Amino acid sequence: MKLQKKGEVEILNDLITTIIAATAGLVAIIGGFLVSRVIAIASEQNGIKRRIKEIDNDRIAKKDMLANAIEFLFQDDLNDFVSKDNIKRIIHGKTLEEVIEEDEYNYLSKEELEPYYKQVKEMSNELFELHGSTDDYYEEFSVFKKFFTEYKYPYRMNWYERIFEVIDDMAQPEATGPFVNFKYRSTTPPNINTDYKDTQKERDRLIDDIRVLDLQLNDILKKYIMITANPNGYGVAYWFLCMHVWLELFILQRCCLIQKKYMMMC
Repeated sequence: MKLQKKGEVEILNDLITTIIAATAGLVAIIGGFLVSRVIAIASEQNGIKRRIKEIDNDRIAKKDMLANAIEFLFQDDLNDFVSKDNIKRIIHGKTLEEVIEEDEYNYLSKEELEPYYKQVKEMSNELFELHGSTDDYYEEFSVFKKFFTEYKYPYRMNWYERIFEVIDDMAQPEATGPFVNFKYRSTTPPNINTDYKDTQKERDRLIDDIRVLDLQLNDILKKYIMITANPNGYGVAYWFLCMHVWLELFILQRCCLIQKKYMMMC
């Protein structure tokens, strides 16, 4: 009877050893899967982060280009407003509303034009004052600005030149008043900016590109959040490993109790 019980104890010991070995093997397999999955997830996250950075850099570059295009178009529209005809209207005391109505100008709003309307008035008065301070006559603005080098708006020299020409054009031989010191000159045709339409197309293209990049960035951020919050396969494997280890520990505990009982009986 003792030999039989001893044999049963040895069988139980072999069972425990087998369970331990099987558990260790399974833990190694699942653990290896978990490690490989963690590495794969980290690699995927790094790839997404690089793509996010690329898209963001592209968005920043295109937004800078868009801002430059918008500024170019604004300045071009503004230069259209500061035409010789409108300068003449402003010199004659027309209000901004009257200038806009007479010119049928509709590129920029009244609010956008207000500060530049005031600039043209100030610049016109400035040129009258400068010319009135000398008895000399200057036919060309390029000569005039060599003698008068200080201006209130030095970054608007093209406007000063245009105003100078308008005043000179308005100074007919029989002119009196503020135009008496100016000599008549023939008008020159305005320059046509051939880049305007190209810049409009570039602006529209950049707006579309930025919109597409925004959508791409939104999609890839959603993917990144999904991968980070719910890594595919990782949770299932981890749950299976925990359940298996718990089950094996439970079996080992029961086996140990049975083994202890047999040992006491022997």
